[in-house]
Amino acid sequence: MPSPQGVVLDRDYDVLVIGSGAAGLSAAISAADSGATVLICESEQVVGGSSRLSGGHFYAAGTSVQEKVGTYDDTPDDMYEHYMTLNQWMVDPRVVRKYCDLSGPTFEWLMNLGVEFLPEGVYPSGVSSIPRGHQPTGGGQEVINILEGHRSHKGIDIVLDARVTELIVDSENRIQGVSIGKDKAFCGAVVIATGGFGANEKLLQSHYPKSQVVGDWSWYIGAKGARGDGLLLGEAVGGSIDGRDRGLLLVTPGFSQDLEVLFPSWLILVNKEGRRFASESSPYTVLGGLIESQGGSAYAIFDETARINAKPNSSSQAYWVSDVLEKKAEEGFIKRANNIETLAKDIGLEPKALRGTIENYNKDADLGRDSHFFKEGALTKITTPPFYGVEVKPAIICWTGAGLRIDEKANVIDKAEKPIPGLFAAGETVGNLHGDRYVGGGGSFGPAIVFGKIAGEQAASFATSRND
Repeated sequence: MPSPQGVVLDRDYDVLVIGSGAAGLSAAISAADSGATVLICESEQVVGGSSRLSGGHFYAAGTSVQEKVGTYDDTPDDMYEHYMTLNQWMVDPRVVRKYCDLSGPTFEWLMNLGVEFLPEGVYPSGVSSIPRGHQPTGGGQEVINILEGHRSHKGIDIVLDARVTELIVDSENRIQGVSIGKDKAFCGAVVIATGGFGANEKLLQSHYPKSQVVGDWSWYIGAKGARGDGLLLGEAVGGSIDGRDRGLLLVTPGFSQDLEVLFPSWLILVNKEGRRFASESSPYTVLGGLIESQGGSAYAIFDETARINAKPNSSSQAYWVSDVLEKKAEEGFIKRANNIETLAKDIGLEPKALRGTIENYNKDADLGRDSHFFKEGALTKITTPPFYGVEVKPAIICWTGAGLRIDEKANVIDKAEKPIPGLFAAGETVGNLHGDRYVGGGGSFGPAIVFGKIAGEQAASFATSRND
């Protein structure tokens, strides 16, 4: 039966890739370059998955672009040490080691395919002073466009609107192919690259319950097709799962479903006791965790001068602007009072603590430095009534961390600690690479391409060996 794209699904392929994001396309291209025939099955009607919606940043060490900006001594060893320390070694060392070792070479491979990374796009991503974040020209969509162009040029078949419903295995649990509804496609190996499960409420509740604590504040920024299909498909054939309750939650006041990563410099964050607990300029990679440690929510405090002067800029485009703040105050979403003590009582904080916190902060503002938490940027005094307070929570689901366990060759590992023959995984479907703290911008996109490329090569090798 012909698919929506005219490809006959009962044709044999060496490698079948499920998903067409950065991981899936990288897997397909590397498998084809290794001599395999390849089919990609994409559940959505458009190529790219969540990758096309992302910035496409690539977290890597020892790249030619780093060298151009003067980062000569960054090595995979340095990156590995930072990654493991940030996550208190509660990740799979062999998988992290492989990512760190191949991040640079895979980055160069991607550049050679035509993705442009300019020196001015290299930055200290996440909790690090080393510039390992690499921003591509055109963002994630352009990376997908270039990979898709190579897919087409290499003659790799693709079917859209083709959701894989089952992995076909033989009596020894070796992968034989997939079912797509009533259709079947047979192959020598499968690469699962279906992304995460942010669009599946049931899986969020079971595998990422932390994201559901905030109730209807929660929303997901990824693709609609990120329903956890790969996790379920792999688990159905005995794949083991890791990374429960891991992911990245971005902080929001809940005004609207707009994505903003950073707080403006003119507010302060306090906990339920009315005390500051962190720098408001803390990286987004750790800010959600800092607020979780305070009971899951915090309060942004500012004054009338800050509200009047709140203008859109690169870090606050929708929430923290004058007219929106006024509207939300009128609606009662933001609490407003003519003195600090009344504001504290209205939002359930300790009045004396909030008063003391603001007095200390104002003294630091006069001195021009944050002596408590070393906040970056200019400090704005909070002195002009009315005063404002609004609750903020880590609620925006950026990516999900639970998924299939793989080894350093991207083999999916079963519950007996053995590779499932012919089954590989890459990208957000993988659950034993990411820890409790996101390493930084590009920390999921980079591994998607690294392990996508590995998975494609290994799947091609496995599949073609079965033809001998």
